[in-house]
Amino acid sequence: MRSTFVVSAFAALALAAPRPQDIEFDLVDAAPDPVVSAAPFTGSSETVTLQPAAAVVTIADASVTDTATTNDKRDFLEVLGKRDGDCSAQPKGTGPTVSTPDDSPSSFYAYQAFQDAATNAATAQGTPQGYSLAFHNLQGSSQTVSYLGYKTLSSYDTIACASYCDQHPQCQAFNIYFERDPTLDPNADSCPNPPSLTNIKCVRWGVQIQAATAVNTGEHRDSFEVVITGSNGYNKNAAPPSQTGFTGPVELGGAINAPNDPVTNTNTYMGYKFFSFSTVQTYAAGVQACTLACTAQTAYNSRHPPSTGKPNVCNQVVVYVLSDENQPQGIYCAMYSEEWASNYATNYGQYRGSDYWSVSQAYAYTNATYSASYGPICAVGGCPDNSFRGGNCGGWGVGTC
Repeated sequence: MRSTFVVSAFAALALAAPRPQDIEFDLVDAAPDPVVSAAPFTGSSETVTLQPAAAVVTIADASVTDTATTNDKRDFLEVLGKRDGDCSAQPKGTGPTVSTPDDSPSSFYAYQAFQDAATNAATAQGTPQGYSLAFHNLQGSSQTVSYLGYKTLSSYDTIACASYCDQHPQCQAFNIYFERDPTLDPNADSCPNPPSLTNIKCVRWGVQIQAATAVNTGEHRDSFEVVITGSNGYNKNAAPPSQTGFTGPVELGGAINAPNDPVTNTNTYMGYKFFSFSTVQTYAAGVQACTLACTAQTAYNSRHPPSTGKPNVCNQVVVYVLSDENQPQGIYCAMYSEEWASNYATNYGQYRGSDYWSVSQAYAYTNATYSASYGPICAVGGCPDNSFRGGNCGGWGVGTC
């Protein structure tokens, strides 16, 4: 488990920027561990309440002032708990009951109608508009961070599941699947292995999902085995929302690897912030926290100017999901005093020991006042139109570096 204190990465602003800007881990290690969740195996729906929007402002401000945070992580199995049932009737299933050749997990896995439904929904015609297929026809559902609740559906309907996702402003993905559940709440003495029923579940997520997150394969409830099949995952294609005071977002292929300003040879890298999903909860909230932290850092620097020269202004923030072995950990925010073109987005991840830490959903936001005067710096091949050669000294102008 990580430490519960957030430390500032801006204390070493005078140091040269890494060549390239490798992923740094001080704040990652200091952040609370993200809470991994999955849809429960009981009930027919669950609503998850997120923190109010104002909390993101507090989180962003705390990242600048080094305020301690509280680690409220609970182990996933601890949350689910273990208990003995009472043989009470469970809600009627929404999918077909599987009893041929017998009522067993193997028959459930082999039921052709489930495979056909998942396969047909994986085609272009079955993929909801605005979404991309992440995985299909797996025997496990997603278990990751940023769980946003679930409901049961009356049919294997990806359009209805996408609509459920769209009803939540921070939903980034959904998972639809067939689940083998008991007709009675299993009790070790009276009904250890009751007949099965089938539920069709639709689960929404605040982060993108992939096959590597579909690791929730079921559980034993006394002698009854809950299993999953026909599991399809879909990710929303939309970019994160615009942010007040910034232009963008501009989609990037990876994180920025910025050299010094090609004209003044000054270091434009200001440091980074990291927000664990245990703190910001969703991708959208993490993006907002990054831009707010960028603005807050500029204000902090203005209140604490250097003895010579001008205080650093955060004019570009590059935000992305940082994952450890395909498991999302949080939102990483790399800050720059000048805007860099997407040509420099060449950091796709790196190894830390044997673990691969990957970059995904990377976008750049630029201070709107800065972008009104300057274009993105680009001094490599294939530079975009309106590129700037550099030399603007973080927006303060030549001679003020």
